Amino acid sequence: MKSFRKRGAIVAFAAAALVATTGAPPAGAVPQDDFATLASTSTFPLADPDTVLAKDGSYVTYGTTVGAGTGARCGATGKLYVPVLVHGSGNSVGMTNCASHDALPSGPGGWAEPGGSVWAPGVARFGDRFFMFYTASRKGSGQKCIGRAVADTARGPFQNQGEWACPDAGQWALDANPFVGGGNLYVTYRDDAITTGAGTGISTVRTDGEGRAIWDTRRDMLKSTDITWDTAKISGGTHVVENPSMWKEADGRWYLMYSGNNWDSARYSTGIANCGTTPLPSSRCTPIRDGVTRPFFGFTGAAGLNPIRGLPGNHQGPGGMDVFRAADGTARVVWHWWDGGPRFPMTGVLTRPSSGFLVS
Repeated sequence: MKSFRKRGAIVAFAAAALVATTGAPPAGAVPQDDFATLASTSTFPLADPDTVLAKDGSYVTYGTTVGAGTGARCGATGKLYVPVLVHGSGNSVGMTNCASHDALPSGPGGWAEPGGSVWAPGVARFGDRFFMFYTASRKGSGQKCIGRAVADTARGPFQNQGEWACPDAGQWALDANPFVGGGNLYVTYRDDAITTGAGTGISTVRTDGEGRAIWDTRRDMLKSTDITWDTAKISGGTHVVENPSMWKEADGRWYLMYSGNNWDSARYSTGIANCGTTPLPSSRCTPIRDGVTRPFFGFTGAAGLNPIRGLPGNHQGPGGMDVFRAADGTARVVWHWWDGGPRFPMTGVLTRPSSGFLVS
């Protein structure tokens, strides 16, 4: 998943002060939202990013809760349950270095631990509304479960609609990422209920018009036992596959991106699997190329896992990769990378040359 290891791991939050490994602004400085000069990587410490195209043509990137004083602000103050970075315009996506506001200012809702954090929010526009699915700790148990919230605009504020998924027997559901296909809203998420022991898995389910799951449509998409690189040199016992994102290519096939290995290491990487011609396949998706033994995208240095492809900047621990569409319909991606402490978001263009997928 985006911020946890299975069952009881400690959450590592970004440091209270911005780590200036990428040229962070001086202390107290508030960078301006100048689209012409922004790079594709941000100095705002935002984990688990998810990006959508807003109705006004700008791009909105959401991420995991940050504390008061964390990162530069351009309007936002205090603790941000779901920090928002607003950037770009039209087909120019870019990125920004400051948080403008909180998309979920009321917090994770009454079903969750009061005042608790929100992890890995995923948002999709469905009809004229925006649906958010997010991870929080269930009140009284600490079990990681998924909540649902709705807004009329990408910037929110989103209104909580309650708990969305929480498996039996203390299993975890997290890292929900919604997407639209064929006029329907779907959610893909890490679903530990489909595995046993130290295994993890990914499921997809279709929803109704309000984003409520239609559970008899749920399908297994991938299990950690389908690959081997998720356990290479790991610390801890969990076999992690998480951070899913699904998208449809021009060939009519659906593909699944997912992350694996320890999130707080150079090894955290991204795999790609072919799911066939429907977002609810009858059998699990198939890792492409050498995807059983190697991640598709990752850090190419000695501490990495010999990925098939590197990414712009070749930063350590690239994961949480989410596919979204620009105004012209072209595929873009957002992901975070790890510098030994905080994680930082980055955007790029996803293409598919004859040699396979490429981010530039």
